[in-house]
Amino acid sequence: MSICRGLLIVVLLLASFTSLAQSPDPRHAVYLAIVIDDLGNSRLEGERVAALPGPVACSVLPQTPFSVHLAERCQSAGKEILLHLPMQPDDPAADPGPGALMTGQSRATLRSLLHAGMDYLPGVIGVNNHMGSYLTRHAAYMDWLMQDLSQMDGTLFVDSMTTPHSKALGIARAYGVATTRRDLFIDNDPSPEGVRAQWGLLLESALREGSALAIGHPRDATLDLLETELEGLESRGIILTSVTDLIRFRQGETTPWQEFSSR
Repeated sequence: MSICRGLLIVVLLLASFTSLAQSPDPRHAVYLAIVIDDLGNSRLEGERVAALPGPVACSVLPQTPFSVHLAERCQSAGKEILLHLPMQPDDPAADPGPGALMTGQSRATLRSLLHAGMDYLPGVIGVNNHMGSYLTRHAAYMDWLMQDLSQMDGTLFVDSMTTPHSKALGIARAYGVATTRRDLFIDNDPSPEGVRAQWGLLLESALREGSALAIGHPRDATLDLLETELEGLESRGIILTSVTDLIRFRQGETTPWQEFSSR
């Protein structure tokens, strides 16, 4: 063996060991799930979300110009699809959009709107609320919603927590619906500086708590950051995972690593 070839092998081995040292043991890592809301109105922004690395969940508004196309694109990219179900906000001047659940609706109307939204989008595996700061505080309407979701096998619910008074999470659990809540919005301040600051808080929260779920929107600063930061998460000891696997982890059923290794 030549000296040059021997040195090359040593260099390659050192690089391999360095890579292994930098990669977290997934059995002891922390887990992060990200949901991008409000998809359906812009094809270009939705295509950028579909192209993001890893299992970023895509939450699609019903009855929007590109909702079906983007749900199909995200599904083909291996991403989970959520129905971003419009619900009544506190502000009466704010329009949640078509298909919204509102106080004053009958039980039958609420059920019909839910099923119409679920049937409208291909590949839907769950629901999270769009707006809803008013409706999610009302136990009766959340009771109706979670009853229906509990009858859709495998359908999960993510409480977007648009109000700290939401009753959705507790009622979903009471009906046995697989559920979790949003921990942090990435882009309430949509400026690049604001998004970067929230991203830092998100990673701190994930490392402190063992897991985190963030919601963002298809805004330039948000997508710019995610396009550059997602692939570097493992070097920080954080594994990007699906919403389904994060819920299983939080419920103590499994870890994303166990789910992956059993496939």
